Amino acid sequence: MLKSYEAIYTNNQLNWLSSRPDVDNVKVLVIFEENASNPPITNNSIKNLKGMVPKPEKAISLDEMKQAIELEGARL
Repeated sequence: MLKSYEAIYTNNQLNWLSSRPDVDNVKVLVIFEENASNPPITNNSIKNLKGMVPKPEKAISLDEMKQAIELEGARL
């Protein structure tokens, strides 16, 4: 059975974007995305996201944010 995990490969190390797989010795298949216009995020810390999105014109509540996300998902 195949399982997939996302990671950023930098300086010969995998930096997991989600929880690290619970394996010790396993065969892997490596597939990578080549996209020069988007440099990889080297750490999954939210601090790295600062400045990537413009500051909103006004603050919104979590409920308003959830509704906006649900509306956007309905358009897909």
